[in-house]
Amino acid sequence: MSGDGEFEKLLDNEKHTDEFASLIEGDIKPLVQDKVAVVSSLIDKKLAKVRQESATHNKEEVKDTASSGFVKMVAPNDVLEFRRPGIQPYVMKKLRNGDYVEADYIDLHGKTIEEAYHAVMRFIDNGRKREYRCLLIIHGKGEKSKPQALMKSHVAHWLKQIDDVLAFHSAPNFKGGTGALYFILKKGDKESQANREKYQKR
Repeated sequence: MSGDGEFEKLLDNEKHTDEFASLIEGDIKPLVQDKVAVVSSLIDKKLAKVRQESATHNKEEVKDTASSGFVKMVAPNDVLEFRRPGIQPYVMKKLRNGDYVEADYIDLHGKTIEEAYHAVMRFIDNGRKREYRCLLIIHGKGEKSKPQALMKSHVAHWLKQIDDVLAFHSAPNFKGGTGALYFILKKGDKESQANREKYQKR
């Protein structure tokens, strides 16, 4: 069909594609948790810029490979759970029960996906520099967002791709339940050195 041929030419022509993107970009509204209608294909471009700015000051520290195009969606009340190889089950149990005390927390309510990504990257970077071990992210359940649990799904997706995040689990009810999660960061250099010296004295 001639229509299909014209569409293929449009995709092949970079100039036309840029013009098309520029025409629709002005109509796209920021994605806000619990008020999101759809996930725009332009989010990747916007996130790429945010990621670059977030990691500019220390690219080696922030393992930044997240892509909004392949986020595994979860449900509002799903329990989030993740641990890297070598992390013992008792760590997950303590996270699940809230036995660890968070050194800091961040609340993502009211933020767009782009803003949340930027905030989470800086939050983790700050935790790493201060050698915090346990942190809390309040992402909300996203029961009213479309698709549901949009922010929650993105947070889980991002954390899995950051090497310094060893494990995470949805928080207990008194800390936000399935609308929040605890996660553990790798030990910092100072703490690792202190532990080595401690065991060497034994």
